[in-house]
Amino acid sequence: MNDDSEFSHPKLSFCEGASQTAVHFKEQLSTFEPGSDARKEFLKTHCDSQNHVLQITSIQEIGKSGDPEWLNFLQARLHAETGPFEWTLLLCAIGELGGFRSWEDYAPYLESEDEHVRTMALFIPLYLPREEALAILVDKLNHDPSLGVRQTAARRLVDLDSDAGLPLLLEEFHQEEQQYSEKTRLAFLLTVLRHPEGLQFLQQQIGMHPSLSRQDRTLLFSAVCDVFLHEGLELPPCERPADLPLEIIFQRATDWLEAQLGAIAEE
Repeated sequence: MNDDSEFSHPKLSFCEGASQTAVHFKEQLSTFEPGSDARKEFLKTHCDSQNHVLQITSIQEIGKSGDPEWLNFLQARLHAETGPFEWTLLLCAIGELGGFRSWEDYAPYLESEDEHVRTMALFIPLYLPREEALAILVDKLNHDPSLGVRQTAARRLVDLDSDAGLPLLLEEFHQEEQQYSEKTRLAFLLTVLRHPEGLQFLQQQIGMHPSLSRQDRTLLFSAVCDVFLHEGLELPPCERPADLPLEIIFQRATDWLEAQLGAIAEE
């Protein structure tokens, strides 16, 4: 059994119980042969778990399986599920397995009268051909009656390296009383688009991270890691959260952010 201290860090707030649960689940899953009936039954059983970590991990593993035979199972759960928690997971898993091949497959979600359904359905275009995906997202950005849907469309467009939603992203970024979780997420998206306000915000927050709360520092760290992953930057090797070299990661991020701002200044 793993020592609890392996999943903690003195300056960051990781969900230690969730980390342990996910590690134990994947250890169990690895004992089954890929594609075997026993593995499938194990995943199906944990999709119904009351533990959200097990439920999330099971659906994600199904999406990564590459096995389209899972589609009927996932679609049946999607039609039965009314809450937002499982909805996004299911849509993404179906998308990973190629379940959205025609307009008829996904139109009911994108055109739903429920704005929450339309919002969650904006993950679907990420699994479609690029031009089709851009057309759908730009249409939602410009014409959906819900501000929340339009804001989400602007975010999903960044996932496709499009700045079509930049004005709306900036408008949201400038809102007063913005939650730190949303602020850092928007800063990440603006950074992907090489907008100086996103770059400068992350740079400033890294510089003052010793004064941030542990929770806010964790949110900042998450945004920085997302930048590293998106840009293909190398993260220092680390086997346990307890050994995470936070200062090294923040310094590498600072160097990269300064380089991007320098490049913008020279344009």
